[in-house]
Amino acid sequence: MKSFPATIFFVLLYLAGPAQTTIRVVFKNPHAAKISQVDIFDLSQKEFHTAAYQDTVTLHFTKTNIDCYNIRYHENGKKYYSQVWLEPGNVTILAHIDSARLVIDSVINAPFYYKVREFNREYQALFSRKDTAAVNQFLLDAYQENMANPFSIHAAYYYVMLNQNSRPALMKLKTLSAKQGDNFSWFLIYPSVFERLEKILSVSQLNLAEYTLINTKNKKTTLLPGAATYYVLDFWFLACPPCLQQHVEIKKNMQLLQQKGIEVISISTDTDFKKWEKYLDKHDYEWANYLQYKSPTLTGLLGISAFPTYIIMDNKGNIIDSYNSFAGVLSQLKIESSPR
Repeated sequence: MKSFPATIFFVLLYLAGPAQTTIRVVFKNPHAAKISQVDIFDLSQKEFHTAAYQDTVTLHFTKTNIDCYNIRYHENGKKYYSQVWLEPGNVTILAHIDSARLVIDSVINAPFYYKVREFNREYQALFSRKDTAAVNQFLLDAYQENMANPFSIHAAYYYVMLNQNSRPALMKLKTLSAKQGDNFSWFLIYPSVFERLEKILSVSQLNLAEYTLINTKNKKTTLLPGAATYYVLDFWFLACPPCLQQHVEIKKNMQLLQQKGIEVISISTDTDFKKWEKYLDKHDYEWANYLQYKSPTLTGLLGISAFPTYIIMDNKGNIIDSYNSFAGVLSQLKIESSPR
């Protein structure tokens, strides 16, 4: 289970009307002369601002609500960034670059930033105790207490990811979400939460033959279940580092999977056939690999927008479980990963 930023306090009272957002970043770095550009943009990229580098950069946003922002510095082709949750108003951020990342030293006039950090600390403590019930309640509390701002969607995202194989747990979130409606449907990860939630609860079986795919010979095809006992559908794309890292694990464990009658079918959402083909050839990935074709797609049917996603199904098309790591797949299938 990964740790994710969140918070459970989150009731901010404003006596005046909503303010717009001004972000002032004061930057200290011994290699500042190498920095050429500064970007600040909200997570959903509704507003994207760029400025030439200065020690102090001030950028203005029309936003009047709590939101998540990315701050990014460009240095000789490298990019250093950090993500911050801020309420509207005049915010000052003190930051510097270490060897690998942009470090936020302090944030002035944005207590929400610190509430997020405090939540992360509490979340880590709960996780270390491996108390699933407590973690779930923690995330549900965060969701409820933030229904008036998009941080609720973050809390819900992690809740769905952690509970995608627990229908009772997901029903709790679905019931709560009815009170919020789609007020934050504009938020970047909203589909990853609520479309996925609905699909998990409503789709229990797949008929692969209904979906057109592109095979490694660049021909349209459909899939029919074969003699395997179980199938693992691997949804991925080339620009997804975790997807590529876990392909190494798939290859390493392929013999063990085959011995147990388990077939892996990788389905990429990429559209560049030549790049996809080159990647498979370079790494000698010879298990079943396909590209998605046009709508309707399997990722659309399943509401998948987080990658990688692995779906385990039996040879009748019944969905058994879903995971976002191949380690989860191996654990569910009771396969001890090969040391090779």
